[in-house]
Amino acid sequence: MTSAAELVAQVRMAAEGSPYAVADQPYGFDLTVDVVDATWYTLLRVNHIDRVFTYQVRLDEPKQRMTITDVANTVEWNAGLGSAPTLRAQKSVQKGRVYEFSSHQELGIDAETGDVGKVVDYTFNAGEGRDLIRSAAKQAGWSEAMGREQKIGLYVGLGVIGALVVVGLVVAAVFIIR
Repeated sequence: MTSAAELVAQVRMAAEGSPYAVADQPYGFDLTVDVVDATWYTLLRVNHIDRVFTYQVRLDEPKQRMTITDVANTVEWNAGLGSAPTLRAQKSVQKGRVYEFSSHQELGIDAETGDVGKVVDYTFNAGEGRDLIRSAAKQAGWSEAMGREQKIGLYVGLGVIGALVVVGLVVAAVFIIR
């Protein structure tokens, strides 16, 4: 059996050299893009990235089970040279399981050589942070369960489908009776 602390250490090790940082939390840990690290800050700012994902991981150590909840945040870049980015509050928060893929490419002319080439070439897949966590958890013998937000979404979806079936049956019955 692997302890929660050992799992967090494995995720930290897996995140080394990536744009992700692990932050300990009372419920487990968060994995998020480290927007204050100069390496990733420059990449994010130059490529005009305005969304940052945080993966909230809740750990149930006795059951060796975890839940991953995606939280999408918006980044606000401060004006001026050398200023650090800040996360700003967003009225609509995306939380639960967020699937997002984005790609940004720009062509330009190199001022020194005159060659035409890509000056911006960035791709983001929201699943890569979850994959990093899942890989470390699998090696540690932990399993994943649905989080509260995913369960609520599933129940709401099933409720809507059930309501549509009932409405369809009522409409069909009305047409048959006429």
